[in-house]
Amino acid sequence: MLDEFTYPVSVPKGKMILRQGGTGDVLYFIVKGAARGLIMDDDKEITTWINEENEVIGTIRNLGTGAATDEMVQALENCELVAIPYDIIERIYSEFPEANAVGRIMLEESYRGAEERAYIARIHSAEKKYKRLMDTRPNLCNRVPLKHIASYLGMTLETLSRIRNKRNF
Repeated sequence: MLDEFTYPVSVPKGKMILRQGGTGDVLYFIVKGAARGLIMDDDKEITTWINEENEVIGTIRNLGTGAATDEMVQALENCELVAIPYDIIERIYSEFPEANAVGRIMLEESYRGAEERAYIARIHSAEKKYKRLMDTRPNLCNRVPLKHIASYLGMTLETLSRIRNKRNF
């Protein structure tokens, strides 16, 4: 049944997967590529998360509510995705109780990612934030533009560059 209602989506680097004001009623599984969540603060982009292959992306906060989102999702690389409409997820949960276990595992993984982001945000030292990212997700810094890494870590690009130069990255 899942094959019947999911569909592949190819998104070129830089294109928005979800725009501000969208309902976010679809989740995407990343087969290939990387993407980020972002919000706008006045005219400044703030990266809220970065995900890559074998992870699910979308706007979780509004999922299933039908409400418009202020979060956007952007492809950071050419992305190959599998789109999974939320109403199909709900249908699968009700028709196949064992799917709830899979959903719970995915939710736990998503929650762990959110907790890690909250942990990094609370670290006061910019250098310690970067070290934590390198310890937990070392491959991101080699594939994602540094301006997005800096935004994700809550620091300026100049600060991130200074830290990387000091550490010889």
